[in-house]
Amino acid sequence: MLNALKRRRRIKRLRELIDSNTLDLWPKLAPDLQVSHLYEPLEGNLCALELCIERGHHTLMQQLLHRFPELCKRPLPNGQHLVERVLAEDASLAMLSALLGAGMNPNLDLNNRSLVELALEQPSERAMLLINRLAQHGASLNHPILLQRALKQQNQALVKFMIDSGAPLVMIDESVYNEEILAFAKRCIEDKKIRDLWA
Repeated sequence: MLNALKRRRRIKRLRELIDSNTLDLWPKLAPDLQVSHLYEPLEGNLCALELCIERGHHTLMQQLLHRFPELCKRPLPNGQHLVERVLAEDASLAMLSALLGAGMNPNLDLNNRSLVELALEQPSERAMLLINRLAQHGASLNHPILLQRALKQQNQALVKFMIDSGAPLVMIDESVYNEEILAFAKRCIEDKKIRDLWA
C-alpha cells in the first residue's frame, strides 16, 4: 500500500515536472529518483524520457543525464536507443547537445549505422545542423558511405556541406548517381583542394 502511494506521488511529480517545462520541482523529486523510474509508463505507453524528447525539454534532459549518465547507453522501453529517438524529432539539436554534453560517444555505432548516417535520414537542413554538432564533438565523417548517401538525396547544399566537412568521395559505380549532382560534387572537391592549399 505504501509503495503504491509512493509510486503514484512520484508519477504525479514527474508529470508535473515535465508538463511545467521548468526545473522548479526538480529539487523535490531528484533525491528519491532512480534511473528505473524514468522508464516506467507515465503517459499512455510513454516514459518520462520519451516525453522529455517529444516535448523538447532539453534542460530537464540535461539534469537527468547529469544525475544518471548511464541513460546515454541504456535503450528505451521499445528497444530504441535514446539518441535514435532524439535524432528523429523536429527539435533535436538542443537534445542532441545535451546527450553529447553528458559524454555520449559521437562515433556511436547503432546497428552498423553511425550517428551521422542516422542524421542524414532527416530533412537536409536539420541533417546539416545535427551533423555539424556531431562533428564539433569529434564525430568522424571520413566514411565514403556518408557522401554517397548525401548524393542520393540530390541536394547541392547538403553535398557541399558534407564535402566541406571532410566526407570523401569514393565511387564504385557512378551510374547510380544523378550526373548533375555528381559533377557538382566533383567541382566542390576541386574547390576544397584549392582552398586547402591556401589555408
